[in-house]
Amino acid sequence: MKLILSGLVASLMLSQPTMADDDTPLAKQMEAMNDAYKAMRREKDTAKGAALAREAQDAMIKAISEVPTMVSDMPEGAPKSKASAEYRAMTGQLIAILANIEVAFLDGDTDKVAELVTEMRESKKVGHDRFIEE
Repeated sequence: MKLILSGLVASLMLSQPTMADDDTPLAKQMEAMNDAYKAMRREKDTAKGAALAREAQDAMIKAISEVPTMVSDMPEGAPKSKASAEYRAMTGQLIAILANIEVAFLDGDTDKVAELVTEMRESKKVGHDRFIEE
């Protein structure tokens, strides 16, 4: 019995909290957006950077109709409706930032791209803090 209990405790201690259920449509769109974001941050070619920004926008446009697991697990009522609306508002803001990054790439304004990428990073952090349970 002690061996089984020790094994359970060890597995709980070694397991990391998951950011999201990796099988959900939302998680897949977030992964696609994050892949484009990572590549976009390092991209020097303005046409490629604009295409990556557009790819990230497309993923977020699909993600806006999804609901984070944390929100879907909430009991029905006003708090759940408000959390869902807040998620859509934050996702919409992120789409706007990505569109501005695309425009900045197309304008060749790398300083503006860097500024907007920083803004996007902060927006992602706030969203993850708000809608992902550890």
